[in-house]
Amino acid sequence: MTLIFLDFETTGLNVYHDDITEYSMIERESGYSVCSLVQLKNKRCITPFITKKTGITTEMVQGGQTQEEAVTCMVDFINAHSTSSDTVTIIAHNGDAFDFLIFRRLLKEYNIHPKCRLEYFDTLRFAQKLIPRLYSFSQENLCKQFHITNKAAHRAYGDTESLVKVYTHLTKLYSSRKSDIIDHHGFTYQNIN
Repeated sequence: MTLIFLDFETTGLNVYHDDITEYSMIERESGYSVCSLVQLKNKRCITPFITKKTGITTEMVQGGQTQEEAVTCMVDFINAHSTSSDTVTIIAHNGDAFDFLIFRRLLKEYNIHPKCRLEYFDTLRFAQKLIPRLYSFSQENLCKQFHITNKAAHRAYGDTESLVKVYTHLTKLYSSRKSDIIDHHGFTYQNIN
């Protein structure tokens, strides 16, 4: 089973209208990754608030991939790590409310799709089920809980790299026996319609 970790940086929190400014994907088994800055589709500027949070400026993304090139590159990355008969699980933190919605929107908008079947898994939901009394389920707080240093927080590659480690720690909490994404998915999404 192929696991690919995903993170987007964006111009805001509106998953239907804001542009991606950076993306990162890491394939768990091989450790291979892809990451790029992305040009703004709409001719607006990145706000000072977003620049302060991510360190990404309007000038930085001008030399990045176009939005369509970014989607093509992400799908090519998925295809390079799968066959048409495979199921690839895309893993993101808060993915159900953010990253997965953006990714699906981009696939539809540019009509570019991987050859394999995709499933999605949100580590925020997994953490909520595993550690229900935790005061915050942010990726930053989970990194603190598990003593993970994210050297590039709020940058796509840094967040994706730390997400792989967070997921590893969560799977150890879930079970001392060897388990896989199918077990994690069933546990996390049971009783959710």
